[in-house]
Amino acid sequence: MSLIWSGPAAVRAVRAAVLVPVVFAVPLLVLHSTPMATYAAFGGFASLVLAQFGGARRDRAVAHLMLTAAGAALVVVGTLASTSALTAALATLVVAFTSYFAAVIGPNDASGAAAAMLPFMLAASAAAPPSVLGPRVGGWVAASLVGGLAVVLTSPRTAGQPLRACAAELSEVLADELEAGLRGPVPEQVRGRAIAALHQLIALFVSTPYRPNGLVIADQAMAGVVGQLEWAKGLVTDGLDRSGDLRQADAAERALLGSCARVLRQVAGLLRGDGGEPDLDRLEHDRAACLARLDEACDDSGPGTLRSVVVPFYALTTAVAVRAVAVDALIAQRGADPLTVGESRRDWAVLPQADVPPSWRLATPAGVAGVVLGNASLRSVWLVNALRGAVALAAAVILVQVSDVRSGFWVLLGALSVLRTSAASTGTQAVKAIVGTAAGVAVGAALLLVVGTSTPALWVALPLSILVVAYAPGILPDVVGQAGFTVVILVLYNILAPTGWTLGLVRLQDVAIGCLVSLVAGVLVWPRGAGDVVRDNLADVYRHGGRRLTEMVGRALGRPADAPPPAWRPGASMVRLEDALRGYLAEPGSKRMARRDLWQLVMAGVRLRLTADSLSGLVPRAASLDAHGDTLVDHAHALADFYDGIAGQLGRPDGRPPTPQVPPALTEAEITGERPGTPQQRLRRRWVAEHLRHVELHLADLLGPAEAMAERRRRGWWH
Repeated sequence: MSLIWSGPAAVRAVRAAVLVPVVFAVPLLVLHSTPMATYAAFGGFASLVLAQFGGARRDRAVAHLMLTAAGAALVVVGTLASTSALTAALATLVVAFTSYFAAVIGPNDASGAAAAMLPFMLAASAAAPPSVLGPRVGGWVAASLVGGLAVVLTSPRTAGQPLRACAAELSEVLADELEAGLRGPVPEQVRGRAIAALHQLIALFVSTPYRPNGLVIADQAMAGVVGQLEWAKGLVTDGLDRSGDLRQADAAERALLGSCARVLRQVAGLLRGDGGEPDLDRLEHDRAACLARLDEACDDSGPGTLRSVVVPFYALTTAVAVRAVAVDALIAQRGADPLTVGESRRDWAVLPQADVPPSWRLATPAGVAGVVLGNASLRSVWLVNALRGAVALAAAVILVQVSDVRSGFWVLLGALSVLRTSAASTGTQAVKAIVGTAAGVAVGAALLLVVGTSTPALWVALPLSILVVAYAPGILPDVVGQAGFTVVILVLYNILAPTGWTLGLVRLQDVAIGCLVSLVAGVLVWPRGAGDVVRDNLADVYRHGGRRLTEMVGRALGRPADAPPPAWRPGASMVRLEDALRGYLAEPGSKRMARRDLWQLVMAGVRLRLTADSLSGLVPRAASLDAHGDTLVDHAHALADFYDGIAGQLGRPDGRPPTPQVPPALTEAEITGERPGTPQQRLRRRWVAEHLRHVELHLADLLGPAEAMAERRRRGWWH
């Protein structure tokens, strides 16, 4: 991580350097309460440095109030549980699991839960009578309220701006690509810009460990913009490749593609804050005209009537994806009510009404419960990480309660600060923590040798050391942050009770013990980390997506369904896959798969799922059974078998599964059959065939990346 200047980090650092000493000094010097001063210092640090909430001011204000309330409750729980090692361990198990698992709801919840763990660990680390509850809770509440108010008043709403800029760039480049295709062959320069913009957007989207969702609906919608733009990019590129010269296309199809380009350009302006709204009415008008032109083909039995439906297929599916991008962009920019837009979105029937995306469900308690239940699986990176963290911290609590460790809080803090999603990454972080703490001890010892026990000098050193610590997160190397925090602790505790630089040695010892606890927990619980969860969820996406594809093909051809299609399964697996992918990419080390191979595997799952969903809403339907569609159904099963073979490679194979065979592409004779049937049935068959052909694209390109990912699973976790 490079040393760079950051305006927001500077604001955060100055704010903390001013307010943390103030909230610490008032209870210590005015009220003469050491417990209140201690919890006030950590309350200020939690609200001003650790908790980095996103959203508008109202969103941040609500998040800080929830942090204050949750932290106060956890101070009470930790204090009451501290009198018994068993009780403290059980309480830590529950609190740590809940805090880690809260990350599944959203980044604000994850950030708040991590900050609220700080006072709990401080309270649970050493036995104390209930009489200290008043000063402890009072110090925490006062400091966190002051810190939260300062953050709300001085922080502009910046969350998501870089992501919006990248999404706007991709939207504009896709508009350029569509318009170029309507004029003739697309220049390679335009195609290259589109690929680069997509890679930049994906890299930024997964660069943070948390999905931008939670209860801030605008941020949820921004996640939807990213997903739909990925889908639109694939449709535009593949459609232009397969459609040939669009100058010869039907006027209705050209008009619809032109409307798609205009809406994409308007979305780019909307995301950049230029004002205006996408012209969705014109898009809907052109879509209806294209569908009407397609219906006319069913009534014309002349030669050449049922020409290739490649162009209308890609025009109509692209229109659906573009409209979804525009709808989410409107909500992300707070230009539309999500409930109203959600109703109109269903009219386009891309998704069954029972399969409403998470961004429309999360704003209700039932939606939160649905997200939590959807992650109640060992294939959820959040659940496994929560179990692992809870075990590690509970073990650390037992250790400090039954041993003669002088400052058990630092053991817990050391364990918490280095715990990562794999044993290898936990070890790497542990080394950084120990090196940083040792460096902080050296700097703090030198400082204390110079200033001695001079209280005024220590009060001057306190805000300066806090300035470094508060600026460090996300900007400076982890070692610098660890060193700075050690200096802060040395100064803070020498103000409370002068003990000299030897306190640093105690902290170094305790941090090392905490790192060792986390490392042991990492080896024993989930040593491979997020890599296995990525593979498991990718296998689920392929397996369930293949089943849904065959179900939708059968329905489109009039086959009765045995059961409702499992629409929620691939959707839930995709969300879990995305979350696991974030954790995997955040793990330190250089032995990961190439990102291009990862994107290829993930986007193949997206293509499979959304093509099946598109079939459910875009296929011209008829009540009668198409007796000549058996070949298409068989081909859908062959595609599902191929994806099932890939899933077998990526899952937990016994031995080395055989390489899946790519099924041969459909021929014209297989689509029409010897007896073509009615024009409506022939059109419907061709329409289904185009969906299957879209899934077939680039199947062979999956074999190499899938084998490479499977090979990594067969290695030991220490490799």
